[in-house]
Amino acid sequence: MDCWYKDRFMMKRIVILLAAALALLCSCEKPDTVIDDQSPEYSGKMTVIYEGESFEQKDVKVIVGFNEDRTMVDIKLCKVKFVPAMPVRIDVTIMEVPVTEAEEGVWEFYGDGITPWAMGGPYDGYRADEFKGTITSETLDFTLGFYNTKKKVNYPTTYSGRL
Repeated sequence: MDCWYKDRFMMKRIVILLAAALALLCSCEKPDTVIDDQSPEYSGKMTVIYEGESFEQKDVKVIVGFNEDRTMVDIKLCKVKFVPAMPVRIDVTIMEVPVTEAEEGVWEFYGDGITPWAMGGPYDGYRADEFKGTITSETLDFTLGFYNTKKKVNYPTTYSGRL
């Protein structure tokens, strides 16, 4: 009888600890993105200026998602490297960038000082500065400065892609 009571007491402790861990994980949740299966996927060339040299990547996939009232856009750069020595390719999403329709079918966006998301959370060591570009039904073009907040270095980046 005494052993049963100890097992039950231990199980309650484990359940409480698991519930606390789950609550902690849920409190760090990522903002909802508007990118889904219907979002257009562009393919193009991305160029990053690194230590005065152009680092070019071809066939870079970028996915674009508009919010419901088309006032904000999320832009996901898929499997990119920002410097040649970067050991892995990562997905980087720049979310909630203000966008306006400049003319029929031509959308312009601009955002400054945006913390991108990568590897499941805010990519705090970097900031997307002067992120601006144009989206059409066939093309996506943008420029930005990826600013390394620790090294205090800006990496000018351009992208030009087509559906």
